[in-house]
Amino acid sequence: MLDLFEDYRPETPFTDRVVCALGTFTQSPRALQQKLRDMGADFKPSTRPSRNVHYCLVGENPPQDQMDYLDTLAYHGFVPRVLHQQELDDILAGHYAGYQVPAEFRKNLRLTLRHYEQSHVDYSVGMNPLYTRELYLSPDTQTPQNTLYRLLGERGIYANSYIDETTDVLLVSDRTLEDIRQGRSNPVIDYIQQTYNRSRAQTYRYVMTTESEVLAFLGV
Repeated sequence: MLDLFEDYRPETPFTDRVVCALGTFTQSPRALQQKLRDMGADFKPSTRPSRNVHYCLVGENPPQDQMDYLDTLAYHGFVPRVLHQQELDDILAGHYAGYQVPAEFRKNLRLTLRHYEQSHVDYSVGMNPLYTRELYLSPDTQTPQNTLYRLLGERGIYANSYIDETTDVLLVSDRTLEDIRQGRSNPVIDYIQQTYNRSRAQTYRYVMTTESEVLAFLGV
């Protein structure tokens, strides 16, 4: 008689999820590969961090170039779930609670000071770096908004109260920059993150500046 449960495999965090492994683990490569596949993972030893990876297992002595790329992915909002040996052992032992991730790949950008420092308006170029640029003006500035719109417009800078596909520059208040620096959230930060995460963009491309920097550049 045919055993109807012969091919039954219980759902695990790895079921139908793409998994990559960096470094060495207490399990041998062959044993780990077999265990992951038995748990339903899409796992190949050659798989490396990418936008299409659900879990990244990080063991001892992972390749530095791959760890750097994992960091680059996070910068652009693509964040695989990173698991270390203890967490991996926990899942292999059948403890699944808290380890599941959605099957659908979604951007999950979290603004950090690095986004400001690495994509920062350079006012030392000897010309107007904002000329003809599309600029988002955050609503929490200390300077009255009408004043800022007028000052920016007089210098050929297009400012809007929203972010769309044409936006180049994010002008945030000094208070918002301090919140980013301290790892705090606020409505402006939430709006920037949510707008980018909902977009089709594959890379974080915004250049950032602050209210005080713009005012200094405008000579106010």
